[in-house]
Amino acid sequence: MARRKDKKQFDAQAAERMTAGEIEAYLDEREARFAREYVVDLNGTQAAIRAGYKPGAKGASAAVQASRLLRDARVRAYRAALIRESVEDMDVSRETLVLKMLEIYRRCMSAEPVQIWDSESKAWVNSGEWRFDARGAAKAIEQLSKLLGYDAPARTERGGTLEELLSALGGGRTY
Repeated sequence: MARRKDKKQFDAQAAERMTAGEIEAYLDEREARFAREYVVDLNGTQAAIRAGYKPGAKGASAAVQASRLLRDARVRAYRAALIRESVEDMDVSRETLVLKMLEIYRRCMSAEPVQIWDSESKAWVNSGEWRFDARGAAKAIEQLSKLLGYDAPARTERGGTLEELLSALGGGRTY
């Protein structure tokens, strides 16, 4: 087993450039196992139980441990590294995700004819209307903005968010 490093020496910013194996050296075995188990189903209480923490009454003790572990910078960095490495193994990159989201957006925006049943001819015929998937297109734009980092609140020159400025101008209305 590899020698464990001092937890106090852990640098969360440097962890973004570290491998999962390098970060794991700062965790004890149960902490590392918790992070690996959490990635499986994103259920903190169950991950804590599978990692060896006591379930307690109705899982309360495990839930408390899961909450504590999910706030720990070392565990978060290890979990992120595990996810990052598994995504790299699948050959998924930010660019491929952007391209897929653009493809989804284009498909949602392509209008399709609305068909209705014609009882006389006993067939489906075009109604003359066209529809597109507005909800799917909006969701694709939302996901694209997150991938590209545009989801942070816009800041004004005075430092407040755009929403705060609009609220102040609108007399309390929110947008």
